[in-house]
Amino acid sequence: MMTLSLLLPVPKRLKRLCFVALPFVLSFQALAKDPALPNKILDFTAGDQLPKNASHDWTLGPTGARGWCQVSKGIAAEGNTSSSRQILITQVAKGGAADGVLKKGDVILGIGAKRFDRDARITFAKALGSAQAADGKFVLQRFRGGKTEQVTIALPKLPAFSNTAPYDCKKSSILLDQGCAALAKRGLGKVGIATHLNALALLASGDEQYLELVKNYAHKVVRKPLSPEIGLPCWHFAFTNLFLSEYYLLTKDQKVLPEIKRLSGHLVAGRGPLSTWGHSFVDPNNHRLRGYGAVNAVGVPVVMSLTLARECGIDVPNLDKCITESAHFFRRHVGLGAIPYGDGPPTTQYGHDDNGKNSASALFFNLLGDDMATRYYARTAMASYGSDREQGHTGNFFNMLWSLPAVALGGPESTGMWLKEFGWYYDLARDSEHKYRYQGYPNERSNSAHSGWDCPGAYLLHYAVARKQLRLTGKKPSSIKAFTTEENKENISAGRVSYKGASADVLKKTLSSWSPVARMRAEKEMRKRKMLVGAETGLKATDPLERVAAVSSLSDFDMCAKMLEDSDLRVRLAAMQTLARLNKSRAVASVFKHLVRVKKESPVFTQKLSDIFFPLGARGKMIGDLLTGIEDRKMAVSAIKILMDDEDALVSSRIAMGVRYLPKQEQIDLLPQIYKRAIQPPPGNVMFSNGLRVSCVEVLASMKLKEGLEIAADLVAENSWGRNARIPRAANVVTSYQGHAKAVLPELNKAEASYSKKDDKWKILIQKTITTVKKAPQPKDKLKSIRDLR
Repeated sequence: MMTLSLLLPVPKRLKRLCFVALPFVLSFQALAKDPALPNKILDFTAGDQLPKNASHDWTLGPTGARGWCQVSKGIAAEGNTSSSRQILITQVAKGGAADGVLKKGDVILGIGAKRFDRDARITFAKALGSAQAADGKFVLQRFRGGKTEQVTIALPKLPAFSNTAPYDCKKSSILLDQGCAALAKRGLGKVGIATHLNALALLASGDEQYLELVKNYAHKVVRKPLSPEIGLPCWHFAFTNLFLSEYYLLTKDQKVLPEIKRLSGHLVAGRGPLSTWGHSFVDPNNHRLRGYGAVNAVGVPVVMSLTLARECGIDVPNLDKCITESAHFFRRHVGLGAIPYGDGPPTTQYGHDDNGKNSASALFFNLLGDDMATRYYARTAMASYGSDREQGHTGNFFNMLWSLPAVALGGPESTGMWLKEFGWYYDLARDSEHKYRYQGYPNERSNSAHSGWDCPGAYLLHYAVARKQLRLTGKKPSSIKAFTTEENKENISAGRVSYKGASADVLKKTLSSWSPVARMRAEKEMRKRKMLVGAETGLKATDPLERVAAVSSLSDFDMCAKMLEDSDLRVRLAAMQTLARLNKSRAVASVFKHLVRVKKESPVFTQKLSDIFFPLGARGKMIGDLLTGIEDRKMAVSAIKILMDDEDALVSSRIAMGVRYLPKQEQIDLLPQIYKRAIQPPPGNVMFSNGLRVSCVEVLASMKLKEGLEIAADLVAENSWGRNARIPRAANVVTSYQGHAKAVLPELNKAEASYSKKDDKWKILIQKTITTVKKAPQPKDKLKSIRDLR
């Protein structure tokens, strides 16, 4: 992995880090508060009304109607519709199948003679598919005007998904052909991500009649080249590059090659120091990602597009190095969970596939021929369905996009079993005109990031994997052997969201599952039932997953501490987690001792260390107590140095919060690391850089070192992302120097002048700081320098 080599002379003034704030609709939507959930199950037949803050309604398949289902709390924060027992009709398309049968305000109470007794949305969707596979007569219980009666919607007949769908599946083939015909009739409109995917779907169909339409669109894309200065450039460059590269590989149209090269050049040059990408390209002033750093939901498509561009014969400086280093970063999550939002450790919070990043990675690593990574990520893709698959940061568009193509790497039986679990979502998403309006997750706002996207391509690409026309839809053969029937059953079983009621045997077996999510959920249930007991015999098992299960069951602290030296990272992580549960203060000492002994642990290990012992929300005093509670002080300081040098700013920022509580001599011993992090934070997790730098400056200020004053003034003056976390604290540091701070008044005056009236908040704060400093008495002594203490 690429690291930064840092030379640290003491400057008179620091160069500013200039993070440019980007207009970012996806982030804005992430901050929007989800609609409040009603406390009771609504009954529209009894006069209940649709809540004013209700989340979006749903496409009700090819009926031509849309309806609202009640949302309840569920997995993560996205909710589900498990408590829904009615569907309130919100819209009926004129001329659609339901026109004349349903109208706005009707309430669907059930299917046929049976009322909904479970999730109304999913029950409706499954019944719809069954009706089309039978005679096309979809019988519903309709409530209107105080009267309940059975009504029938006549739908076109359509076979059921086959056991290997979309392979050898008439339904998939029909939907692909009809969907592409309808898409082509509407045309490929405005250039953008959704249209790129729609164009790819036409290519993936293998039907030559669409080549001219796609060719015209590709040339339109080339005629209007993207500017690096647009908002969210990495997103637009990545998906444009994906489309053009797949188009070239199929058609050999030389006209698009220069644009592929240009896009690839920007993407390679625009990567961060860990070969990851954010919403925008790297800041050339400091070679760091802007804003809050890496966004893996775009990083994987970026490097996927670069891999395809390389196959097109494109050669730009550092292309091979970029792909190799990026693969190294995304490979480090293998076997440990889902790829997180940014630079953090693997996560199990959102199930197996956090917004499609694992599925996308399965396709990426398959392009590289990496069997191990492809296999793991394909298994997680298959284990993600239902609530797991529906969730997503700012929406589930990309979670859906990459899903089935990744599952297909496991073979036809894998896709067939997956669609048996989740095919209902496809039937619900398709309207009567073969449009696939963005559905979103249950509790998502109707005006979310992808609202209004007509994205048939995201679904048609799935049906097209059987035709193997594109690299992303099967033309590149799977680098792994097809999963066996038993493996497929394990993959699907791993996707269950709850182990409540599971037998002891099932729980015990799951504790050593290939799936870290299943292991976590089973362990949680076993702990609730007080079933975890000592399993010392498993500590010497050949299979590391058996050792993980054994470590998770340990109650002997010393025995568990020895497992920190295991060769398998999964075992070491389990040991650290168990140690912290048994005795947190002793665990810190054991883990620090391990860090000092090995000197170079996996970044995932130190990230999880931070999560476990110094989580977000922990106060500095609490962190300081853990750090000062370690008896072996020499070892403790050595470990702190290692963590301060970590590549992840979150890790070092948590440690820095506790450094101010260390004995003064230990702080002096740590001054090189403290100063280094005050002026130059780590390459990863840059969104935590502000807190790290200010914490380090506060330590310097506590010793009244002139470097602390100089850096604090620069932090006040720095007009960049993260000001809320930086400027007020930095201004307090400046004023703590009292009269000595007069030396930085020119810097403060310049900073104050740089803000306009619209930034009144910061202008006023800096003015107050300047006033306070001016009123301070002239100092009689001189500030010391770091050199004076070293």
